[in-house]
Amino acid sequence: MLEHDALSSNACPRRVHEKTPYHWLRGKVPHAPVRDIIVDLLSQALDRPIAFDALWPASARSRPVPPSSDLIGDIPWDHEGLQTLLGKWPLSMPTRRTFLVLSGAALTGPAWQWLDTPVPNPAHLGTGSAVVPPMVDLVETIVAEAQQLDEQHGSSAADFVAAQFTAVARLVRHGSYDAAVGKRLCAALAQLAQTSGWMALEAGDDGKAQRWYMTGLRAAHSAGDPALASSIMALMSYQAITLRKLRDGLQLSAVATKTAARAPSIVQAIIAARSTLVHASAGDHAGVECSRERAADLLTRAAQESAPPPRWAGYVNAAELDAISGRALIALARHTPGRRRALLTSEAAHLLHERALDPSDVHRRSALRHGAWLSRAHLHNGDLEQAVSVAQFALQRLPQVTSARCAALLADLRTDLIPYTRGNAAVRDLIADLDRQLPRQDP
Repeated sequence: MLEHDALSSNACPRRVHEKTPYHWLRGKVPHAPVRDIIVDLLSQALDRPIAFDALWPASARSRPVPPSSDLIGDIPWDHEGLQTLLGKWPLSMPTRRTFLVLSGAALTGPAWQWLDTPVPNPAHLGTGSAVVPPMVDLVETIVAEAQQLDEQHGSSAADFVAAQFTAVARLVRHGSYDAAVGKRLCAALAQLAQTSGWMALEAGDDGKAQRWYMTGLRAAHSAGDPALASSIMALMSYQAITLRKLRDGLQLSAVATKTAARAPSIVQAIIAARSTLVHASAGDHAGVECSRERAADLLTRAAQESAPPPRWAGYVNAAELDAISGRALIALARHTPGRRRALLTSEAAHLLHERALDPSDVHRRSALRHGAWLSRAHLHNGDLEQAVSVAQFALQRLPQVTSARCAALLADLRTDLIPYTRGNAAVRDLIADLDRQLPRQDP
């Protein structure tokens, strides 16, 4: 049977039956991403590139971009390099192409390179009009609105955000601006790439998310913004562990933590909180607790600082950090037998509670995600009534949130609830609601 990391969605492995390739030999073309992965596997086995068109001529319109051809890792880490990347990598490509998932040095190398590269001068004398500060004010307002769209509605605005990235990238490439304006432009570009990366992750497109994140990392470097770079690398580390790439996740988390040492305390707090997820995936109880304590201390320190936090970090508060810690404890519980697992799950439910049951619409997507986690925590802790109640509350958010990952969490919850349907009308009603609202899965 054929197995490959890119065949997994939300870390759930999929397999291709050993007889299926006979259908391919007769001309049947498999669905994406299977056809993309076959090209990758054959290229690796033969130690030479295989043309996508040669293998799947009927599917040329879905041609994937293999890791060796996207050029992200081969371009200098200066401002001219960023402009070269934006020019060589067609700006519309992230919205139309299929990308294979990177791992190992292809993924972690750019993060380590970033540490050793001097911050460039982002001034530019281009062929286009001068970029004046009021124009950048408008760009930064759009960036903030895009981030709010993500938090409230998930990936539904992905095309809009990608279009804003294209517009700002055009200014970076062709506009005329001094270093101060250049830093602001590149920071805006990095934030749009980070938001687009998260939206791609929400949509279950890991390869695309990685390319967005790495592009954002380069833009943050041109902006001279280590805080933003550390945030992007922390998101990359989280994605790596969802793909069961623990070594990659640990490396990226280490670089993010090192980079965040130069960032405001509020940024260091969210980086520390995200590192709990990596430690939990490694079964490292001490690492989880150490990161939780550090995140709490940094949040306290941030409240005492007079300088305002970065605008993009405005969502970071105690409820958000607690929710991340709650997810980490549930992940850690999988590595812990017996009674200790139950204790961890009980504490996790307490930590998840505030964010999951937030009645406002400000954090709608996060509330849906953590509501699914909280429901499962109650279920694993033996509190079926609370599990159903929380799931019903979370399900109210689903019609306004586009997120394949949230839908997958709810589908997993449905599976966990099946054994409790006999003799429990509330569970049966909840499963019926889930069946009506969750997207149908391909057989």
